[in-house]
Amino acid sequence: MVAPQPSPITIEHLCFRVLPSGQAEFLRQDEQIWGSPLREHPGFLRKETWLDGEDAELVHIIIHWASRADWKAFPPEKVEALDRAMQPFYVRLEQVKEYQLWA
Repeated sequence: MVAPQPSPITIEHLCFRVLPSGQAEFLRQDEQIWGSPLREHPGFLRKETWLDGEDAELVHIIIHWASRADWKAFPPEKVEALDRAMQPFYVRLEQVKEYQLWA
């Protein structure tokens, strides 16, 4: 019998355009608005924030999920409400990408 393959860790990569003068506030608000809901959601592993070395306005948020199913189980209505609360703190969402990391 062949053992089932482990589910890959899913990486959610969000890229926001944020003026450098507003990045500290964006990061504070991101933690205040998204921090607890993410940490309380089953399957959330960790979150990283990267500032782009080539474009000073780009902020990358990298979220590690135990599986794609865990990520997609985050309630859409909650995502919409939290996103609305964040909108005053960035210019626009540049991209959303998904990656699979085999642990």
